[in-house]
Amino acid sequence: MIAFPILLLPFMTVSDDGTSPDEEVIWWVAGDTHVGHNSEPALGQHLATAVADVNNLDIADYAIILGDLVEDSYEFSTPFIREMNKLNIGWTYVLGNHDFDSVTHEPVLPVHFSARTVSGIRFIFLSDELTGYHDRDLIMREDQSKWFWEELEANRDKPVFIFTHQPHPEFGEWPALKEKLGDYNIAAWVSAHKHSWNMEKYTDYGFTQVNIHSVGGVRDDYLSTFLKLERTGDMVTATVTYRNHETQEWIEVDSEKEFTFSVEL
Repeated sequence: MIAFPILLLPFMTVSDDGTSPDEEVIWWVAGDTHVGHNSEPALGQHLATAVADVNNLDIADYAIILGDLVEDSYEFSTPFIREMNKLNIGWTYVLGNHDFDSVTHEPVLPVHFSARTVSGIRFIFLSDELTGYHDRDLIMREDQSKWFWEELEANRDKPVFIFTHQPHPEFGEWPALKEKLGDYNIAAWVSAHKHSWNMEKYTDYGFTQVNIHSVGGVRDDYLSTFLKLERTGDMVTATVTYRNHETQEWIEVDSEKEFTFSVEL
């Protein structure tokens, strides 16, 4: 049995069913940290550089890492946790297809799925539960799948943001969910996996797609996003900005400094 490293996550398992009183909240949203990847100048350097920059900016309230935390080995989970625990804010994660040991095919960290209400929007965090050696789609086992559908049913009256490693076409239960989209209020799907930016307002399925670039694992590393939610009455404005943590600069994507969309509560 794998003995997981100690996790110091101030809010990871907290159930926050109340509406946040904050009029403005900012999340650092990053993905594909790939600690242990052979492109790292030193073990964990891509992530360490990003964490240091986030701390220096001092604008984020929370953080979420959208999978591919490490590169296919349990041995890299300890340096991942060590660097993340240097953050000055609470953080959480979901698992991606590389977050399974290549020998045992077991997850390198506990499978995390949870939900919380942020500025009146229900955030749902989902993890992959099957190694990419078997299936690169996001596959949920029975307990997580049951919880996910119950969470959607219980929050029909709230807009929902889904946070996963893989984007919706590679979500294992997408065919079933696509047939029932009219029953729920999915306002945005936030993902990683592709090592590229893809921002699309109000897709053919009615929600906004936010696919973020990678902190590690490819040549254009050290990249991530910040998601700001500004609530005014029953309207929330979501703004995504783009950061290069190596140069410590805000950057443009598709010649735009930010990507903004609105959500009605």
